[in-house]
Amino acid sequence: MSTTKPEVVYVTSLAVSGFLNGIVNLGFSTAQFLPELVPDPDEKGQYVTKVMAAEVMTANLRFDLLVAQQVHDALGKMIEQHTKPKVMDS
Repeated sequence: MSTTKPEVVYVTSLAVSGFLNGIVNLGFSTAQFLPELVPDPDEKGQYVTKVMAAEVMTANLRFDLLVAQQVHDALGKMIEQHTKPKVMDS
């Protein structure tokens, strides 16, 4: 494996997914919060700053079915470990 440090991107949504010619395609987005000047409804001619959320595409992944199966298995294990209640022995 390479010793270069990959970029880490925090994603908040799976925006698009597809499969074509044996390749899995996933596009992830991240919510970006930006200030925007909008007219003040209470004072004519004045503006107020509101925070608006916008989804921005931040990661596009392409991989074959073998990798898709590996990701599926790994995510399945993580989800099961962290969502199922633990059974207490009596």
